Amino acid sequence: MLFIYWDGHIAIAFAVGTLLAALTDLPGNKSDKWTTAKFCIPIFLITAFSISQALHHQSWTIILLLGIYGFAYTIIALLGFRINVVGNLGLIVASFTIGLRPEEPVLFSLSLTAGAVFFFAVCMLQAYLQPHRSLHYAVEGGISNMAKLIRLKIKCYDERVPLNKTYKELSALHIRVSDQLEAIRSILLRDDSLQTGKDNNSEIWLARLYKLVDLYELLMAVDNDYENIQKTLSGGNTLALIRKSLAILSSETARLTHTNRGKTFRSRKKDELDRLFYQLDFEKNQATGEKGKLIDSILLQLRQVADILQNINTEQIIADHTWVESKNYIDFVAPQSNFRTILNNLNFKSPVFSYAVRMAVLLMAGGLIGYLLPEFRYASWILLTIILVARPSFTTTQKRNYQRIIGSLAGIAISLMLLIWVENTYLLMAIAAFCLYLFLLFNKPNYLVCCIFITITILLGQKLHEGELHDILGSRFAFTLLGSIFAVLGCLAIPINHYRSVEQNTRSLLQHFRNYLNKIQESFEPQQLSHYDLRLLRKFTQASLAQSYDSLEQFAKDPIRGRFHKADIRHFQTLAYRINALLVGLSIQITRLGLQQTQEELIERIAYVQSLMDEAEQLAGIFTKDRRDSKPNKIQLQASK
Repeated sequence: MLFIYWDGHIAIAFAVGTLLAALTDLPGNKSDKWTTAKFCIPIFLITAFSISQALHHQSWTIILLLGIYGFAYTIIALLGFRINVVGNLGLIVASFTIGLRPEEPVLFSLSLTAGAVFFFAVCMLQAYLQPHRSLHYAVEGGISNMAKLIRLKIKCYDERVPLNKTYKELSALHIRVSDQLEAIRSILLRDDSLQTGKDNNSEIWLARLYKLVDLYELLMAVDNDYENIQKTLSGGNTLALIRKSLAILSSETARLTHTNRGKTFRSRKKDELDRLFYQLDFEKNQATGEKGKLIDSILLQLRQVADILQNINTEQIIADHTWVESKNYIDFVAPQSNFRTILNNLNFKSPVFSYAVRMAVLLMAGGLIGYLLPEFRYASWILLTIILVARPSFTTTQKRNYQRIIGSLAGIAISLMLLIWVENTYLLMAIAAFCLYLFLLFNKPNYLVCCIFITITILLGQKLHEGELHDILGSRFAFTLLGSIFAVLGCLAIPINHYRSVEQNTRSLLQHFRNYLNKIQESFEPQQLSHYDLRLLRKFTQASLAQSYDSLEQFAKDPIRGRFHKADIRHFQTLAYRINALLVGLSIQITRLGLQQTQEELIERIAYVQSLMDEAEQLAGIFTKDRRDSKPNKIQLQASK
């Protein structure tokens, strides 16, 4: 409307501000939305104004500004993922400003900022009218991944599937589910209405969170190693019955994401599931010794999962004795970072600092090439490619390079056909708007596809705005390719030393494992049982596991040294997953299943977990050594068998 009835330049700047602000909208409560707005609006205004002023006066200071913003907007990632996204979008504002060549810097900057303000006004209005909207989508995402987790668990009870591969898949998916639970916990437990107990709706969401966490614990827990489960239960019908039960539970979990709240788990397949449970009960009664106890434990867990699914969408608040007091809610929320965190990371021992320096150098190099060209606007393609493609790890950068180049080529080809066949301006605008919608739709699930649609959107928009088809198409591909080359060279020229973060995170994880095990041992004495302590230590251990897993993944992608440690990394991740699963299994045995063990059995299980911890500790020591050769050690040979 602004483009047609008012001024095209103002409309474009306003639309860019609205679009880029929309990309910062992450799930969160009202406080989170305000935090995003408080960072985003000033960053957009300062960046757009300073870059457009330097561009207007054709000043070399634009190169210096790109370096400053490249460093500053990358290092603020230490303040949290939400601020990291805002910083990344701030760099994209700089790139778009260069590409649009605004003739009136003040008017352009104000129009772009007005677009961002408009988006956040709508966003805040929505947050006040629908305060639990983010929770709804976060819980749906958590349930969806829970369904995938149950489906993956089926492989653990299949003797034909290699367990090492399954452990790797399980650990990656468990980390994803854990992150989603952390997001739900962070949104909900910081809600003031929950602390005061005035909002019944928040209490209902809290009950769902407890059920999700309990469901996650049941799925995470391993009462024994799967090797032992397969060995003990092989030769009969038990494993097949467990697989069929898990398949039903998986499909019913997935159905929870799109059922009405009034419906319950009993509406489908209950009879079939009860029949399978009855058969497992019969198998348990026929078995003796360890086999009977194992079937009983697994059957109890399956029934617990079914019960949680039955009640997870109910509107009733059914608290149990494992809930913690409201005064302790804040203990379960991750602490917020502050600017002191940034000061503590201003050295090359910090991976984020190294990455920030790399981005500053790359953006300055891209800006310098653009400054030497007849028209600086072409530098926008170089800069945008660097911002979107350059990642801390070499492997991820290469993958995004491939996706961006292929996506750009496909987008250019489609745009060319559209511009040849379609002459109606309004139809081209409609196609560009639809492609923009598809870009937003595929932005997270598939970067290659979203590259295709954003390329079409930008090229059609620039053709309507400027009309220089050949220059637009040529600059899009040539300078995108140049930006991709820069991104790869940056990874090699300024590599990130992952040793320090790997060493810290693995040590922290092993310490959390030992603390959790000690608390579990204490909790077997009824008078020492504390549900608050067990829940909190499980949460800390799971967060540490996710952090360790991520740092090891980044280290494995190092093109120079990571390849020497890949076998060690995979083996450590498998060990960490098994240790965590066994610890959670011991914990829920106390808190949910009510199974009794003799002192000898308990000592044996704890000793086994401790032996795995010792092996993991020995393996973690290898990551701190800067080895230059790829000679396999004893543990690597064990992992490869």
